Amino acid sequence: MKRRTLLKALSQISALPLIGMPVMARAQTEDSYTGPLLLQVQADGGWDVTSYCDPKVNQPGEKPITNWSVSAEPLSAGGINFAPFANNQVFFESHHQKMLVINGVDMQTNSHSTGVLHNWSGRNSEGYPALTALFAAQQAPTLPMPYVNFGGFGATENVIRYTRLQGNSDQLRQILEPNLNYYYDDGGQDEPVYYTSPDQLDLLNEYRRARYQRLRQNSQLLSREAQNLDAYVDAFENRDALKSFVSYLPTSDEIIEDTPMIYPNMKAQVQTISAAFSAGISCSADLQLGGFDTHDDHDNQHAPLLSYLNESIDLIWQLAEAGGYADRLTVVIGSDFSRTPHYNSQAGKDHWPIGSVIVMQDNPAWGDRMVGETDPLHNVKHINPTSLQPDEAGGSIIYPRHVHKALRQLVGLNDTALDQRFPFNGTELFSFFS
Repeated sequence: MKRRTLLKALSQISALPLIGMPVMARAQTEDSYTGPLLLQVQADGGWDVTSYCDPKVNQPGEKPITNWSVSAEPLSAGGINFAPFANNQVFFESHHQKMLVINGVDMQTNSHSTGVLHNWSGRNSEGYPALTALFAAQQAPTLPMPYVNFGGFGATENVIRYTRLQGNSDQLRQILEPNLNYYYDDGGQDEPVYYTSPDQLDLLNEYRRARYQRLRQNSQLLSREAQNLDAYVDAFENRDALKSFVSYLPTSDEIIEDTPMIYPNMKAQVQTISAAFSAGISCSADLQLGGFDTHDDHDNQHAPLLSYLNESIDLIWQLAEAGGYADRLTVVIGSDFSRTPHYNSQAGKDHWPIGSVIVMQDNPAWGDRMVGETDPLHNVKHINPTSLQPDEAGGSIIYPRHVHKALRQLVGLNDTALDQRFPFNGTELFSFFS
């Protein structure tokens, strides 16, 4: 099957998961980045983990926690329990071996801004970068686009620059190939038309490089001026490296169409970052999906959002397999916090600080497990950092800093200069990945 035909077929799938659909890939160039990759999936607004990866049933004498539990019980796939809600069953049954579910993570807030900051930096006050920023700065800071952010939390604290994208491949293609006239109608000949001929452009680039050398050799050049000149030239030189990115980008008719009423298009984000990973020009990224702040009509809003989120995560792994980088990829999934373990008067759910984080790799030794625990009313329990069993006497509450400290070790950031620059002093190391 042709690649374009296949992607068009994928684009027609909205209500059903993408699991099991084959995806074609292109070969990487010889100088592509082939190191570890990190992807964070931000479910903005506060997802309801009691209808996802920390399922809760209604308790006698208490307000209803979940409507699905009136007639159903939690399900399991391998070592993962999940709610029979949305398309969870197909998703968890397909991917449970890849994942570690960390339940009972106390975000210590009901504020969106603080919850986002805490969950994605590991600290509930400003000053710490996103894990993806640290990873890119340590792993491959000289790549053309080492750290890509599609929205949501993306603090860098000056350790690296991020590239902000929206998943619009047509606009991105025009930026990457500014000399190519996309608006010229060549009568169906399908030949490229340039604003400036390639030969003339080569001459201009030679002049630009010579001018840079003259300016750079000025002994009176200030340090900041030299840095700006270097950055300017790097941008031009990296443009050549970015040309390979263009060949991986899906065209407008290959973009998987968004589900109505869901914004932004996370599947387009997935396709774009997969192209960057496949081209070897990026090593980390943040994806964003909003809408989880369901203060009214909770179930009817949350079900399609969770289904869409699951489809998007499934697409991440499909494209990773097709791109040949699945064995190098770590995916972290989380949210600001969770929803209350009861419904309000508008059939919605409000903010609740106890949430979950999911970490995925390609069939890791630590996968197919759930750690952390909450009680039947979704209150946090103390956990022993070593045994990971409930321990009210000697255990600790799991906070985002514990998750981040363990994640830094997982992705090779522990004991680096960046790790020491942004330390989690006095924080126990939970054996999540042991």
